[in-house]
Amino acid sequence: MNRPDRAFTLIEVMASVLVLTFALTAACAMILYGLQLARSTHGMSLGMSTALAVFEDPSPMKTDPTFTSSGGTASGYLNGLWVERRESDETPLEGPLGTTVAVTVHVDVRDGADGTMYASITGRLIRRKP
Repeated sequence: MNRPDRAFTLIEVMASVLVLTFALTAACAMILYGLQLARSTHGMSLGMSTALAVFEDPSPMKTDPTFTSSGGTASGYLNGLWVERRESDETPLEGPLGTTVAVTVHVDVRDGADGTMYASITGRLIRRKP
């Protein structure tokens, strides 16, 4: 009986294992990259919402002794992120509603005290003085 050989050679098996190894390595790299993007996106989303909340009202943070109602800084951890809020001195504005003041507020939100910057916002707030 004359049977043809139907077995794979060692070279064919090694080539298929090599291709499979490259494919699995690429799949693992894509999964890790996706997790990194998800973490970064979550940090930016949480950072921006934290920055907008602290922009209006710094009271959720522990404030520095230098913080007053007429300017100063506040910094600390909020929502697991490091938040720095700086406020300029008051600028008086005259208007029909009585005495108002304007302040410039700058908020930075980072992963840690020296970590990745997730959000930054600067703007002016107008306050009515009693």
